[in-house]
Amino acid sequence: MNRQLPTEKEYYRLDGVGKAKYTVNCFDGVKKHKDGSDFYDIRIFSNKKKLESFIKILKQDGYKER
Repeated sequence: MNRQLPTEKEYYRLDGVGKAKYTVNCFDGVKKHKDGSDFYDIRIFSNKKKLESFIKILKQDGYKER
């Protein structure tokens, strides 16, 4: 079986998607789709303080902005 090493933790931000004011997509370096592509979790925020707080936590956990 061909195993790949986990890739780096990363996140990116998209604002104004549909009715969502702020969104953050993050990849933990492990989760994959059945086809092997990276699986990004998504968090939706309507409050900028909560958004900034979440991004601060991601950075403390070793996530890098893409």
